[in-house]
Formats: sequence, structure tokens, C-alpha cells
Amino acid sequence: MSVARVRRAALFLAAAALMPLAQAQAAPCSPAGTSAITVGSVAEVAPGAARGFTLSLRGGDSVIVDLVRVKAPAAPEGEGDEHSPAAQPQRGLSLCDAGGRLLAPQPGEVFAKGGSVTTIEEGERLRFVAPAAAQYVIVASPSEEPRELLVRRREGGAAQASIVPISLGAKTTGIASSSGQMVYSFQAPAGQWVEITSTSEKDTVLRLAGPDRDGSYSQIAENDDSDGLNPKIRRKLAVAGTYYVQVDSLASEPGEFELSLKRVEAPKPPPPPAALRTGQAVNARLADNEAVMLYTLPVTAGRSYRLELTAPYDGVVAIGLPNPVEPEDGSDKPDAGFAEVKSQDSGTSGTERLDFTARSTGSLLVRVRSFGIGESDGAFTLLATDRGM
Repeated sequence: MSVARVRRAALFLAAAALMPLAQAQAAPCSPAGTSAITVGSVAEVAPGAARGFTLSLRGGDSVIVDLVRVKAPAAPEGEGDEHSPAAQPQRGLSLCDAGGRLLAPQPGEVFAKGGSVTTIEEGERLRFVAPAAAQYVIVASPSEEPRELLVRRREGGAAQASIVPISLGAKTTGIASSSGQMVYSFQAPAGQWVEITSTSEKDTVLRLAGPDRDGSYSQIAENDDSDGLNPKIRRKLAVAGTYYVQVDSLASEPGEFELSLKRVEAPKPPPPPAALRTGQAVNARLADNEAVMLYTLPVTAGRSYRLELTAPYDGVVAIGLPNPVEPEDGSDKPDAGFAEVKSQDSGTSGTERLDFTARSTGSLLVRVRSFGIGESDGAFTLLATDRGM
């Protein structure tokens, strides 16, 4: 092995930066041709079509397979802008049995943690434990750049935890930690609304993955703090098929959790907003810290308006338009159909003033909420003023 390859192999051993997989889209298990590779060796992966490599393993053998770029990738445009979206890694590595059946990664392994394929600094890494003595096929997906494939033995490796089937309407218990997650699968028809909750004394995290209309899998929801330390996901499942739930934990110590999976009704349309007229003050109350009040205000194109929200707590006033899109999280709050255009929150109490000029004649929505009503009864006064042209 060349000095450069030895150095590169050493670098693989130190790599620890793991990133979530964008999608679980299986590479082809039947490439045009294959060549043999052995544990402890490096093979060149030429640019072009998918490349296959046969690997003979004994039952229980644990290996790490790294597929890496030979050349450093060019820096993307806009690098350094903290607001630029991070590039999503694409899956390029998979492992099949000799008959072409995909063994790794499985659809339930699309989550950032706990899967058999992860992203490393120079490419991808696959961990695999052979279930039986056989010949296996490692497949590198098509690429326009040259790469290398390194296979090495993994001491003490364990097989991937099995995925536990569960039915809608059922409850089950399990144990999770920051280094040990559990994954469950369930079947659902298209259009089904579900509510998934995890209850535990530990700080658990829920993630949901599902198929798209092309059959590719990706993570579609995540939550860790809907109810204190207990996460909840409420969502409509757009496609019929198998869905996967991962229960993770932010605690290093293993802890027991109860997982609940149930059908729920689609969110009902929010109640119609109350009327707000210029020059007429409205006195109302927010029932609690989560409460929202929505009003409709007629406006005329070219005229300027001022909204004044007076409260003894940190209130927020905003204007917006009706949002016709059904909320993915199933929210049924009064502002579930509210799309914010402009808001005002300059202090922790007193009067908030929001000024704007109407672009067109019609109605605007006005939303009142808070960052906490404290010890008050939630009372507020809202006044809209027409300030003329």
C-alpha cells in the first residue's frame, strides 16, 4: 500500500464527524461488473457507472467500509454564510447479499444517529456484521469523480438493532440513551393523521421517517420538547406505506420510555376571527401563556394605520394574511391559518405600536399573543387607528 493510502487510512480511523442522511435511496444491487476485495485492502473506484465489489465474510465478521473522494471537493459558492443551507449528503454506498437483496442500509436507517451508513469527512462509512458465512456485494453508486474503497475489520462490532413493528393505536415500552436508540415501524394509509408521543423521566427525542411517492425515504418530523421533556409528533401521513419512528435520548444514561402511537382526527378549521374596527378599542384577555387572539381589520389601499397593543406583560401584535395551507403538525390554534407579514415587540410591557400602509383594499388579520402573561389575568387593549393617506 502506498504511503498516501496509509495516511488516508489513518485519517479514516480518526474521522468522527457524522451528518444525517438526506434520503434512504438504495443504490443498485446489480452493477454491471464486480471485482473482488478483501478485508484490509483498498480498491480504486473509477468514475462512471455504479461499481460492485465482492467480499467474502464469515458469520459474525464485523467490518467498516469507507468510500472516499480522492480529491478534495471544491468549496461551494457562498461558503461562510451562516444563513446558507447546508449541502445535503447523498447516499453512495450500500451492501447486498449475493442474490441482490439489500442488507444495508435499510429504509428505517435514515435517521442522523444509529444507522449503518453515516457521512464522514471524506465520504461515507458503512458498518456491517455478517449474519452468515457468505459472499457479499459492496456497491458504490455512480459518480463523476474518482474514489477509493477501504475495507477493514471492526473489533467488537454488533449487528444493527432490529426494527420493532408496532400498530397504530398501540403502546409499548423501551430503553434509549444518547448512544442507543430504538426504531419502530408501522403501516399507515394515505391521508392518516397520527399522534406519536414518548413519555419518560429522561429527555427523549422523537423522529419520524416516511416514504415519498417515488418510494424514497427521508426524515419528515422531529420533536423533543412538546410537553416538558416529553416529545410529541402530530402529523398527516401523505403516502400509504411503512413509516419508522426512532426514539433517541439526550441523556447518556439509559432510561425507560413509553411510546404511544394513535390515530387522530384532522385538525378542525380555526374559529373565525373577531371584528376589529378603526377607532374602536377592544378589551380582551389571553387565557394563558399559549393563548392567541385573532382579529380581522378592513383596510383601504394607500391609507396608513397604527395598531396599539397595551398590556402589563410582554405582548406581541402582528398583521398577516389567511394561510390556506393545512398545517403539517396538525395545529388547531386560532392562528393556525395565519401567515405573518409584520410584527412588533419592542418591550416587556406597556404599549406596542405597529405602523403600516395598506397596499390593497380588503381585510388584514391581526394577531395578539404573548411571551408569557406572568401573574396578570392576561387582559389587554387593542386599538386600530386610521392615520390617513
